Amino acid sequence: MNVTLKLIGLLAILLVGVVLGLQTAERGIYKVDGLPEQKPQSFYITKVDKGEMEIAVMGKQVKANPKQMINYVSEFGLTAGQFVKDGTKKAIDWVAGFLQP
Repeated sequence: MNVTLKLIGLLAILLVGVVLGLQTAERGIYKVDGLPEQKPQSFYITKVDKGEMEIAVMGKQVKANPKQMINYVSEFGLTAGQFVKDGTKKAIDWVAGFLQP
């Protein structure tokens, strides 16, 4: 009986936490994108002349040349992916070495 009451109490606290978390996340989304009735205007890219682009992020206008833009996160992701791929291949080759007759 005592364990059942503790379990029900913990589940109630968890349910309240989930509901509060969902409400907080929804308010945060509305702060970034605006209310659902409004047209979303968080990020726009328009092509100008000579390969340049005009980027609007949260209403700020920025002109950029895509050849000069470097995305460090993308480079890190590609490097990490290659590292995981090579490590997995070496691990499989190592385990396969034990299984060969």
